[in-house]
Amino acid sequence: MSGWPTVRAGLAVLAVVVVASGCDDQVKYVSWFETMTTQPSVDTYEAEPRGPVAGTVPAGSTRHLDLLAADTLLTNPLAGTAEDLEQGEILFLQFCVMCHGETGAGDGPVVGPNRLPPLPTLNLLAERAQDLSDGYIYGMIANGRGVMPSYRRVQHEDRWYLVEYVRKLQEEAPAAE
Repeated sequence: MSGWPTVRAGLAVLAVVVVASGCDDQVKYVSWFETMTTQPSVDTYEAEPRGPVAGTVPAGSTRHLDLLAADTLLTNPLAGTAEDLEQGEILFLQFCVMCHGETGAGDGPVVGPNRLPPLPTLNLLAERAQDLSDGYIYGMIANGRGVMPSYRRVQHEDRWYLVEYVRKLQEEAPAAE
């Protein structure tokens, strides 16, 4: 009977497991377990998510400026290298060519009869567009205005590439009204 204590211990453990599983509903009536079932909680989408603290910028992000602040506070950090212009062209063809056209003259495929009217603001080669600061163009990309939607989905650095490419288009073509 040398194995008898081992069998008795195994039966005791089995009995405790069976008894404990039968009183699952009883556990919530024990005072120190009560907080586990009646805790305060928020269901999914029941409450608005917490926003960032006022005056702070999320990690890995840049502070968002409105159009006029961008015009006065921002300066272009790029030098206009061939790589900058190449990246700007890729982004221009991806985001801007639909309205502004391949040359920036405002003759994109969505402009015309039964589409977007040929507005003077679409022409990036016009003299009034050439007089805009780089910060203003950056702010226009970020915020939009009039019929132009906000392109905040374009990353901070990529907006500067677009500014460089627009300046290149303006240099290559004569000013037009």
